[in-house]
Amino acid sequence: MPFNPIDDAQDFTRIINSGKTVLIDFHADWSGLCRSTSQQFSELSDTFVRIGVDFYRVNVDELEDVVMEADVRVVPTYMVFKDGKKVGHATGVDGLSLHKLMGSYMTGCEVAA
Repeated sequence: MPFNPIDDAQDFTRIINSGKTVLIDFHADWSGLCRSTSQQFSELSDTFVRIGVDFYRVNVDELEDVVMEADVRVVPTYMVFKDGKKVGHATGVDGLSLHKLMGSYMTGCEVAA
């Protein structure tokens, strides 16, 4: 599944406040870790898009204002937002962390991995 890019800070704000559940991949093109998780992210998106989760990507080198607003400190970082609020996040390359993150969406509780 292709990921939707977030183009600017206004786009980010609109997307996280859309009323939909969104998973955002904060990545960097130069990061080998980000490249290695791309397949896992794709597989996860194929599963969860069926239940209404939208998937987006933010290049941390292009949208520093969004990175600061979201308080991203490492790449890759994945965050789930619902109604403008972060309901979960995970960092690193572990596929289990991505599934645990989506579990936070399913249960409605915040999970940090």
